[in-house]
Amino acid sequence: MLSKYSVKKPFTVLVVVILIIVFGIVSFSKSTMDLFPSIDLPYVVVMTTYPGAAPEQIETNVTEPLEQQMASLENLKNVTSTSSENYSMIILEFNDSADLSTVSVDIRDKIDLVSGSFDDSVEKPIIC
Repeated sequence: MLSKYSVKKPFTVLVVVILIIVFGIVSFSKSTMDLFPSIDLPYVVVMTTYPGAAPEQIETNVTEPLEQQMASLENLKNVTSTSSENYSMIILEFNDSADLSTVSVDIRDKIDLVSGSFDDSVEKPIIC
């Protein structure tokens, strides 16, 4: 029944499809921010690159000193690190009550304490 109608009146079906798409776009653009709550995930990632270094060298010279400094941060729940060829990645998980803007300042301070002892080819850690 519907296929016979769409074959007989293709212009009408096209107009209906276009109207449905337009109404969908308009309703999506009018939706309020209440439907899209802001979410702050309690994770911070510290990435450090060390070109040409082996994973063992990165772990000893970069990852472990950074982990030791980060261990004293407040509201820290879990620390996970990866030392691979050319880079170190430390994932810091915080409690939900942690203020991440304050935490990022504390992390920068901790990095500054350790980064003076890094080799010259170790690039400045990036906080994500």
